[in-house]
Amino acid sequence: MKHWSWRSAVSCAVVSAAAGVVLVAGQANDPRPKLPPFVAGPPPGMKNPPRPVTPPKAPSGVRTPPPSAPSRVEKLSESTLRIGAIYVDLAKKEMVVPGTINDVMVLEFLLNTKSGYKSYESAIEADCTALDFNVALVLIGLDEERSSARPRFHFDPVTPQGDGVEMSVAWRTAAGERRVKIEELIYNEGNKQTLPAGHWVYTGPRFMPNSKALMADVDGVLVGFVHTPATLIERAEAVPGPYGNAKLNPTLGLNPGTPVLVTIKALPPAAR
Repeated sequence: MKHWSWRSAVSCAVVSAAAGVVLVAGQANDPRPKLPPFVAGPPPGMKNPPRPVTPPKAPSGVRTPPPSAPSRVEKLSESTLRIGAIYVDLAKKEMVVPGTINDVMVLEFLLNTKSGYKSYESAIEADCTALDFNVALVLIGLDEERSSARPRFHFDPVTPQGDGVEMSVAWRTAAGERRVKIEELIYNEGNKQTLPAGHWVYTGPRFMPNSKALMADVDGVLVGFVHTPATLIERAEAVPGPYGNAKLNPTLGLNPGTPVLVTIKALPPAAR
């Protein structure tokens, strides 16, 4: 059941792209997602920054029904695809996911799904489902068969193993576009330092009992660092400090609602 489900999702995406999805008009030259123009901070006296106008979403901590199939695939070129809002470059083995910064106090996750249940403890809300996210991960070359020591429960001390990825986050500032490694989003309130460089691995999808629904869609999480079964990507190394120490890095000036682009690249075997 497990292998049939995720392989069927990928098969559906590839077949859709190959069976008559035409090159998107006007996107051929540069189809990658774009960041919107920079919006200045709040005027003097305003406590909270203005936020972009976004469609209504489920309140934080409310589960939304998991998708039954991946989004329609658009073939942008011979080596690039778009799955929903996710841009996939097959040649570069990388994907770009648009999202927004969450209004969050304590972090356990870096990315949650659109209107995901655990957005209240995630840095970024990605504009995608876990099903689309996993299809894209497989298309850039990640394989669940190479995963081992996958987390069995929340805060599992095990060190997960799997195909390696590198991740970065980009957003616009008054001085132009800024990009940092994903670790720089996590700030340790105890030692006042960002998360040291480490290894991020694809742990693969888990499914709910007697269901084809991904746990990642049900819990609404994509990338984490506390070693939990639902996520699709986990940090191999443990995050130092007690629970509650991990915060969104206040030195980056990322206000809630800031649009971002998350780039995920599959590492070659020698670098994993």
